[in-house]
Amino acid sequence: MNDNYFPSASLLESVRFTTQIAVPNVVQGLFRRRRRASELADSLGIDHRAVRFYEELVNRHEVPIYVRVGTTTMLLVHRPEDIAEVLQGSPDPFASDPDTKSKGMAHFQPDALTITRAPLWQNRRRFAEAILDAGSPPHRMAETFIHAVNEEADKLASSSITWEQINTTFQRLTRRVIFGDAAADDSEVTDLLTILMDEANNSPSTASPHLPELLDRVQHYIGRAEPGCLASLVGTAPKNEDTHPAGQLLHWMFAMGDTLPANVFRALALLATHHDHLDLVRDELAARSTSQEVTPEYLTACLHDTMRLWPTTVMFGRVTTRDTTLHGVHVPADTQILIYNLGNHRNRDRVAFADQFSPQEWISGNAAANWSFNFFSHGPQGCPGSGLALHLGTAVLARLIGRGFPRLYGATLSADRPLPPSLNVFDLEITINSRKV
Repeated sequence: MNDNYFPSASLLESVRFTTQIAVPNVVQGLFRRRRRASELADSLGIDHRAVRFYEELVNRHEVPIYVRVGTTTMLLVHRPEDIAEVLQGSPDPFASDPDTKSKGMAHFQPDALTITRAPLWQNRRRFAEAILDAGSPPHRMAETFIHAVNEEADKLASSSITWEQINTTFQRLTRRVIFGDAAADDSEVTDLLTILMDEANNSPSTASPHLPELLDRVQHYIGRAEPGCLASLVGTAPKNEDTHPAGQLLHWMFAMGDTLPANVFRALALLATHHDHLDLVRDELAARSTSQEVTPEYLTACLHDTMRLWPTTVMFGRVTTRDTTLHGVHVPADTQILIYNLGNHRNRDRVAFADQFSPQEWISGNAAANWSFNFFSHGPQGCPGSGLALHLGTAVLARLIGRGFPRLYGATLSADRPLPPSLNVFDLEITINSRKV
């Protein structure tokens, strides 16, 4: 390696990275997963081959490498220490708005914090942290939220749970948490966001007529400020004319609406097939106090490790805002940086429990401090709503498990075999049974 520049991958390595990792991820949908494409990728073992190729690639290159992805050269960052330097250096000099991400997200949430640069970023970050009670779980409205969780989870558990059902449940829960109970049945506001996300998957070049209507609906609920929901806190949160509160709440709809049900559904599938862990969860829930505001530690660890095994954000993108250095090596301005979460999470040479369900690593191990695991990101741009998301997700899991024993259909998972790098939520079905199976 030249002391001043990182090396480049070979032509063959770049072609394989593009065809085995980048293109399949785009085809399946960057902003909302396409069902047929995801099912096909799962049946063909696309993620398995991608992860194994990536494992070989980073073993051959001990430092970050430039990879040609289509017509764009990107710096692939894979060592934990380099990932830490990039994420700690966000939003400047490592901004989180590379072209592909920024163009797609701007189609349905142009004011989102995640594609905002400094100094406006600080303004919107303060707003988000103030409303989401970042770093101070449980949320001040936890009791109200738990009431909504229990109502929605009880209805969900009354029949077989499919992806459509659990996603619909979480969409209702998302609307109640963000906008209040008056929005519980307002599926149209969710449908508008879904349409926009589907459009964003196709990299549109023109603005959508649906965005103004969606923002108007969000603004309506902010104006209504129903007590007991996040929208009611907008009035007292720090902001100015550039904050655009409706745009921030719209991002929370996106972040909670599709990702949280996928994580919870997969966690339930794991607990249905890993009985030792399910027993520990049930013991923890039985010993818990009557207060539902306390987040159960082991169940939270189960959700954490589910997100490590199958991160809903498969890749992170960053871009340098100016000439800078990474681990002392020069990186030019406007360099796109790529972090392949799934590959880092499942690298068997670096993670001893890569393909195993290992919630204990989040309690007695060092998983929480490992910068290779980035389903919530790390550093200044770590998800400000992570505490609330974990609280809601574990609360739903606790309510479902409290009603009985989960049984999985549509996939074969086992504690005795390595877990697959993909778990297609569209094919899963789970029942909650009164007896252990």
